[in-house]
Parts: sequence; C-alpha cells; structure tokens
Amino acid sequence: MKRLTGFSRFGSALVLVGLVAAACAGGRAASLGPGPTAGTTSPSAPATSPAPGHSPGPSPSPVRLYTFQVWLTKGGKLFETTRTEPFDVAVAKLALTALAKGPDHSESAVGIGTGIPNRTTFVITSVSSGVAGVQPAPQTGLTALARAQVVFTLTQYANIKSVRFAGSPTAYGRASFGSLVPAITVDSPSVGQQVSSPVRVSGTANVFEGTVNVRILDANGREIARAFTTATCGSGCRGDYAVSVKYHVDHQQSGTIEVLDYSAQDGSPQDAVDIPVILLP
Repeated sequence: MKRLTGFSRFGSALVLVGLVAAACAGGRAASLGPGPTAGTTSPSAPATSPAPGHSPGPSPSPVRLYTFQVWLTKGGKLFETTRTEPFDVAVAKLALTALAKGPDHSESAVGIGTGIPNRTTFVITSVSSGVAGVQPAPQTGLTALARAQVVFTLTQYANIKSVRFAGSPTAYGRASFGSLVPAITVDSPSVGQQVSSPVRVSGTANVFEGTVNVRILDANGREIARAFTTATCGSGCRGDYAVSVKYHVDHQQSGTIEVLDYSAQDGSPQDAVDIPVILLP
C-alpha cells in the first residue's frame, strides 16, 4: 500500500512527538490512496520600499502546508478525499480531527457524507508495533463503516498498519473492511479542485481486466475528453491506475471527472465515480 514514506523517515521520534501532542490536546496488490505530502508556500505581495529612516523588518516565515487523506462515505461505501492544512508534527491527530469534522459544503452537495456521529472526538493513545490505539468519545456507537473511516484515514501512514479501538481486543486493518471499498477509488483530483489540461487522474480499481475509463464533462454535461488505462492488477484484485487526459475549454467553468468501467456482460457503464472540479482553460 502507498503510505507516507516521508513520515517513516522521521522515525520513532516523530511518532512520540505526535502522541505527546495528542495527549496534551485531549488526552496487498496495491495501495488504496497516495501518501500525504508536505510542502511550503510563500504568500505573494506587492514589493514596497521601506519608509525613509526605517530598516525593513524580518520577512514572515513561509507557511508549510500539508496534504493528507480523509476517508468519508458515499452510497454506503468509503470515499477518499484530501485536506490541506498547516503542517503539524502530530500528523495522525491532524487527520483524525479533520475526519471528525466530516464533509465540507461542496462535498455534501454531491452526496458525500460520513458515518461518524456528530461531536465524536478521537484520541490516539498509543502507536506500537504498527498498531494505533484509538479512544473515541463517546466510546460506543461507531458502526463498521465509521470504524473503516478511522482505519483507512490512519493507515495512510507507513508506521500504522491497523487500529485497535478502546474496549475492543481486535486490531482492524484495511483488509478488515474490503467489502466497504468501492470498485474504483479516485486519489486525484479531489472534489472542487481546480484542474488544467492535461489533468492527471489516479486511484485504485478492482474491475474487469483492470480497464479503467475516464471521461471529462463540461459545465453542460457534454463529454469533451475521454481516455482509458489499465490498473496494475485485473479482475479480483486491486491495482493502481493513473492517466493524464487532455481537454479543451475556452473559459473557466465547472466540470466533472468521471471514472468508470463497463460491464463484461452487456457493455453498460458501471462503478462510476464522479468528481466535480473546476476546469481551467
């Protein structure tokens, strides 16, 4: 599985720092999503000259942004999306906090939800031998789908392979919830993202002969581009896929990236995942 290799390079020291931060706050054939990324951005501003007699002050430090997975739900299955926030060494806690907030407005508008009850909070109590201990509050009421969301969100990190919820002797890994993973997942792009041509579409799939099809629809629902690729594993196993698709629009507009396969029986479309995006010319 693809997980955050950069996180692994920090080693155990990073894990301990993350756990301390959490405590202070409250006390496989292929992957199922890309590892999170971290980077820096510097806000741009018009150049100015210092006032006479004054020395320019120190430049503001750049903000380091961090992109990570959050697993929500759609149609009773898991749905992968991402968040980008200021970096915090307690990356696992950061991800669980974002998960507890649920879908944003643009995601809710297209039927993306969550199985985690309102006002639920999570504390990571330990990480040992690849198992993360998680204390939800309230402790009861998590359905299998909600537990799957926590497991998939945490196991994006290479040092976490399974999750043990407080009060349960079982450690759950991604394989524990295979029936809740849709035939096709989309890592990139995310809902509401601005994209330009060619747009790179990637994710995982378990479809007939591994064939994954991509369509790009404009604001009127008209197909303006299509492509296909083959996942790294075919029928009966999950593989990674990625393809760059060229399109043309003459102005910025809303659009849809549709990823699907076709029935081996009658050729009808199936397993479609629609990602609303902003198409840039």
